[in-house]
Amino acid sequence: MESTSVPMPKRIIGIALAAVCIGVSYFLPGSEALSHEGIVALGLLVGLVCLWVTAALPLGVIALLITVLLALLGVVPTNEAFAGFASGPLFFIIAVFSLPVIMLKTKWGVRLINQLLKWTGSDSKKMVLGFMIATTLVSTVMSDVPTTVLFLGFALTILKAADAKPGSSNLGKCLMIGIPVAAVTGGIATPAGSSFNVVAMNILTQATGGTISFLDWAIVGLPVAIVMTPISWFFITTLIKPEPIADSCLQGIRDEAAASKTIAPYDIKAITIIVLLVALWIIGNWVPIFNATLVALIGLAVMFMPGMNLLTWKEFQDSVPWGIVLMCGTIMTMGGVVQATGGAKFLADAIMGSGVTGLGFFACIAILFALIYLLHTVCPVGVAILGIFLPIMIALCGDMGYSAAVPTIGLAVIVAGNYLMPVNPTVMLTFGEGYYTFGDMFKTGLVPAVALIVLITFWVPFIVGVLGI
Repeated sequence: MESTSVPMPKRIIGIALAAVCIGVSYFLPGSEALSHEGIVALGLLVGLVCLWVTAALPLGVIALLITVLLALLGVVPTNEAFAGFASGPLFFIIAVFSLPVIMLKTKWGVRLINQLLKWTGSDSKKMVLGFMIATTLVSTVMSDVPTTVLFLGFALTILKAADAKPGSSNLGKCLMIGIPVAAVTGGIATPAGSSFNVVAMNILTQATGGTISFLDWAIVGLPVAIVMTPISWFFITTLIKPEPIADSCLQGIRDEAAASKTIAPYDIKAITIIVLLVALWIIGNWVPIFNATLVALIGLAVMFMPGMNLLTWKEFQDSVPWGIVLMCGTIMTMGGVVQATGGAKFLADAIMGSGVTGLGFFACIAILFALIYLLHTVCPVGVAILGIFLPIMIALCGDMGYSAAVPTIGLAVIVAGNYLMPVNPTVMLTFGEGYYTFGDMFKTGLVPAVALIVLITFWVPFIVGVLGI
């Protein structure tokens, strides 16, 4: 969202808050607990959040400004300040933006929406629920980002047909928030649903020598996804009431679907490459050579090959929200910097030393889950958070007589289930379409976030104990 659409007082407040946070952190001395560089890194992180939440500047400008300040203020050398822009996940995000483009050029979206309309009719709430259920199901076996991109393409088909304008359409807001929320929720269900699940299990194996089977994880995680999807849908569609879908729009989609009974060669090529990409991404959970980024980039190149011609460079260039890409690069850089300068460990020590470990088991893990959830919301570095907190919580749960599987699954859910702010790559994909704001997502995600923390606090220890994991 460009800053020109934001009231001037709000922009000035955002810039002033960021300046204060960064300035104060720069003049604070380092200590044994946290180096000066670590203090400044945290100050820049808070400044980034202030600028972002108030939309004081365009996203790309905020991203570049914070990156440059990392080097100018001496937090890290210049090459390290730009490290996030050379990361594999960033190129993965760039490559998968091609999928909605080719999907919109086919009639598959119209055919799918036509089938969905037979169930929903003009009920836009049911339409949002249908999208969220489908996204959740696919995300149980496919990573969150490609799942979101896939259903983003389908959603844009109906939003285009309904002439739903970004920033004004409540249906657009509901779909653009609901799809990534459903994707991260589905990723909770199985080890294949999220890379965080695999990382958590690797840490568990290193710490204890044990593991969690696919079936056991699914027994624990699938009920969480089943419960959280309708809860999230209810608050999204209740707080942001989607406008009804006009009969003229419905009839237009039906007519277009009826005229698309013959499958064009372009449609066949497009669905073939999408299915192959999805299959290789799923296989990549167990076969490392099928790295998600490499598969996405090769798939992108194939789209331009003679005989395929699925995409032109102009179409691809125009489809990528470069402000979002720059922000993703900065977030990836900031995550590494906060960890390398000791900021992440400092926050972990502060949380673990706050006295919560002296409370009873359920109160302790509920507070820890909530604090870590908030930390991950503003600092979405899931792998680093798992690496810092999971070994500590495994030992803590062991001392209290609970299985190491409890914090392993619980923390994997925490770092995946971002319902509050569009600051991780999965949610940023739809945020870049301009349909909703930070405030829209926060108000729809607050109760589901609390529900998620309460649910995993009581459900995970119970079912892990029943299964004897």
